[in-house]
Order: sequence, then structure tokens, then C-alpha cells
Amino acid sequence: MAIASADVLIAQNPSTGEELGRVDSTPCELVGPLVARAREAQRLWSGTAWSERRKILKRWARALARDADAWAIAIGQEIGKPRGEALGEVVMSLDAIRWTIRQGGRALADETLGAGWQSILLIPGARVRYRPLGVVGMIGTWNYPLFLNAPAIAQAVAAGNGVVWKPSEMAPLVGRKLQESLDEAGFPSGLIAIVQGRGEVGRALVEARIDKGMFTGGIENGRRVLSTLAANGVSALAELSGFDPAIVLPDAPRASTVRSLTWGAFVGCGQTCVAVKRIYIIGDVRPWIKELAEAARAVRVGDPASAETDMGPLISEAARERFDRYVRATVERGAEVVTGAELRPGPGWFAAPTVLVARSAEPESALAGVFGPVVLVRQVSNVEEAVTAANASRFGLAASVWGRDLDAARAVAGRLDAGTVTINDAVTPIGHASAPFGGAKSSGFGRIHGVHGLREFVQTQVEQTRHASGLRPQLFPYSKRIPSLLKAYLRIFHRGS
Repeated sequence: MAIASADVLIAQNPSTGEELGRVDSTPCELVGPLVARAREAQRLWSGTAWSERRKILKRWARALARDADAWAIAIGQEIGKPRGEALGEVVMSLDAIRWTIRQGGRALADETLGAGWQSILLIPGARVRYRPLGVVGMIGTWNYPLFLNAPAIAQAVAAGNGVVWKPSEMAPLVGRKLQESLDEAGFPSGLIAIVQGRGEVGRALVEARIDKGMFTGGIENGRRVLSTLAANGVSALAELSGFDPAIVLPDAPRASTVRSLTWGAFVGCGQTCVAVKRIYIIGDVRPWIKELAEAARAVRVGDPASAETDMGPLISEAARERFDRYVRATVERGAEVVTGAELRPGPGWFAAPTVLVARSAEPESALAGVFGPVVLVRQVSNVEEAVTAANASRFGLAASVWGRDLDAARAVAGRLDAGTVTINDAVTPIGHASAPFGGAKSSGFGRIHGVHGLREFVQTQVEQTRHASGLRPQLFPYSKRIPSLLKAYLRIFHRGS
């Protein structure tokens, strides 16, 4: 994490509180010129052949893979992730970048659309082009400082754009390391620029002359960013908060489901946008509560550099205090503590994996928006009640359904208001390199990854062409035959429509 001191960000190890390094904030008055410089570089870059863009992206990806261990150490130290989680983030990032390298040219290629039956009306065929937008402004997050930044930058520049991006002020060292890797890869000077700092630097970026904004983070900051972009007529891609439900059907195998839900709730110390936060058990909740509590108590909390650690710290003391307030408020609203709800003594900002149980829906609203190692369990009577409860939240990032009967589970999944729904799994689908990922409702809009993610960074243009001397019956003066011809067309093609 990092603390701000005047115009300097001081990075700290959340496991120890020790200083890791310092990064200068970017003066707000320099943000606009960096955007202008990126625009100049982008004008040339947009005319670069795909083969050249691909070559530079491959060079960058090779360097990231070569330095995977160093990246894992950097992420582990600044974010507090265990080594396996940090290395997993590097792998997911490379998978997503590799998809862009291998499939980007095909996804960005022109498409030809015939007119089909409409050719009878002399409507010409069409060519669809995917043109660069210009300069994309990105505001990143800290919980996945590589995975939620690097693949998006790759897709934006692959599509022919320039990028000015701000990493989270909580992860300035990983942000600086990422920009250094981009500079060394050989992208044109100025095409990709980093700005470092707190909220005022982010505001300067979204108020600059960017052509698209991308924000990843909490809903309150996201709303402010989106409001500014909308006022300037700039489109946006946003991945905001989640409050993800899991529905456990009566036939779910308890042992494997408990193990998976425990990981889904506490991976990344629960500081994961798609972490399981609510569990709805159809049937008797008591044996589930017992086993979930045992599994939570078995999670090994400690130094993320140790091979014996499953869960590291929260990102900062402020984050830990915020987590504690959420848990206390939920208990005050009627939830019961099954295990956890304890802040571990320092050094570092550790908290115990926490399982709460609710007898009604009342406590849930107090927990919505929490970012930490806690999950709330509630018994429901049937599928209908479970679906209603799962959909009651304003958030809709991800959800999961658990059961042996896959057809039954899919039927439930299809009723959930979420951008991603998993069956007998949680969290891991965000790493699917070609599957679009994003939220529903207040959890955001737009998609990252794959074709859908790549096309977030283009302007779709349609070209239609007629021969210079071609027939144009629609022109003035109108022929008296046009109504009868159109009626004949209706009879032939739209009878019974």
C-alpha cells in the first residue's frame, strides 16, 4: 500500500508497515500535456500495420514472462498477496495479453456484410471497420495491479490508441514497474504515459481531452469519474464494486463445496471484486455453518512471503478499520459471529477470516460494499427465495450456483442478475482470457477481455458503396410505381412476420 506525503506517495508493505519506496506524484498541470503528447504519438501509431503492433506486444509479453518471479515478489510485497496468488496474477495477465497478440488482428479486421434480401431494394452491401478512438484514459485499482491494468493497456494500444493511465495510489511501485516494462518494449515515445498520484490527479486525467475513460474501483469514486466523463461526452468502461452471492442447492456435495466457497470468500484476503460475500443455503444451514467455520479457522493467516501462508493482510490500516466497521454494523443489524471478527495484532494489517450467519435479510444491507475477509450465510427455503435474495442487491458483478444436477444449476444461474455466473466455481472465471468480463446493475458496464474487451477501444465505422452510375430509384422526383413496388416487397418478405 502507499500513504501520501505532500507530493510523494510512500509505498508500504502491508504485512509489516515498513516503507518500500517513494514515488513522486505527477503535477496536475502536466496531465493535459501528457494526453496531448499521447495523441500526437497515436496519430502515427494508428497507421502502423498490425504486424508491427503485434511484434512490440510480443516483445513486451516475453519480458513480462521472463521477469515473472520479480513481478510476483513486487506484487506480494506491495499488496500483501501470498506467492502463489501473486504469480497467478502474472499468469492471468500474460494469458490475456497473449490472446490479444494471437487473436487481435482477426478481431480488428474489416468485415463485409451483404445486403441479402434487401438487395432487391438496391440497398448496397456494407463494410465494417474498427477504428481507433484516440487516447484512452485509465484509472486502475490496487488489488490486481498487474492483471487489471496490463491486459487493458495491451488491448487499447493493439486497437491503435494511445493510453494515459493512473495506477492506484495504493500500488505506485508496481505501477512504475509496469510503465518501465512498457517503455522498454519499444512502444513509440509518448504513446503510453503514466501519471501517479491521488484523487486530484485522477480528476485531472478524466477532465483532460481523452476519447474514452476506463475506471476500476469502488462505486462511489466510480460515480464521480463517470459523471465527469458523461458531462464531457466521453464514453466509459467501468468495473465497480461487487457483493457476490452463492446459491447452494440441496444436492451440492458439502465437503468440496465448503472448500471452494472458503477459498472464494478469502482469496486475496477477501479484497477481490468477485469474492463470495453472501451464501444462501437451501435446507438446513447448521451442518454447513459448522464446516464453513472450521474451514475458515483453518485458513493460515500470516506473512505472504511464507510458503505456509494462505491469506495475507488487508491493504492498509484504514482498510482494516473500514472492514471492522462493516462487520460490527452487520452484527448490530442482527447477524451472529460464527468465527472471526477479530483484528490480528501487528505488525501488519491482518484480520481473521470471518463467517457470519443471518436469520433474515435485515443484516445484509449493512455488509454491502465490504472489501475484506468476511462472508454472510443465510438459510432459505427454496430456489425462488434464494434467487430473490441473490438479486436483491444493487450490485451484479458475479454470482455462483452449487449443485450436482448441472441442468438444475444452469436453470438457476440463468435467473441471476450478474455479469458472470459460475456453476460449482468462484473467482477463477475472471481469468478466462477470451470470455468477456464485466458487471450488471451498479457493478459497472462494458466488458474486458476477448473480442468484447478489444472492441471497447474502437469506433465502429460502416462504409456503404454504390457504383457511380448505379440505379437510384429513391431519388427525386418520386416514381409513381414506388408504393406498389414496396407493397409487393412486403407481401413477399414480411407476410406472417
